[in-house]
Amino acid sequence: MLSRRLESEWGRVYVGVIAAAAALLAGCGDCSDEIAAAQKFLDDPANLACQADADCVVVGTGCETFARGVCAQSPLRASAAQSSKWRTISDGLDDCSSSCTQCLVGLEARCQQGFCGGPP
Repeated sequence: MLSRRLESEWGRVYVGVIAAAAALLAGCGDCSDEIAAAQKFLDDPANLACQADADCVVVGTGCETFARGVCAQSPLRASAAQSSKWRTISDGLDDCSSSCTQCLVGLEARCQQGFCGGPP
């Protein structure tokens, strides 16, 4: 009788732990909002406009690689990269990057046809 009651109690504990873990994971989401915000920011011509290579920098994009980018790096206008809006977006991408493979390719910040990394 005692053995059966212990099994029942452990079963409830196990179910409770599984339910709590599922709730935590559901709250994490899939980072699609963060990725969409980054994509919009990185595609905005105002954030890419340049006159010379010195106007452009390379920013990290967590585990995501966007247009004009390579290996989770993207070109961006220096002033856009220093903005509080980009910092917020970048922090969100970093929070989503629990573990991803990083490659050893370095993106060069270049102004091409008036845009960092080329036209959007």
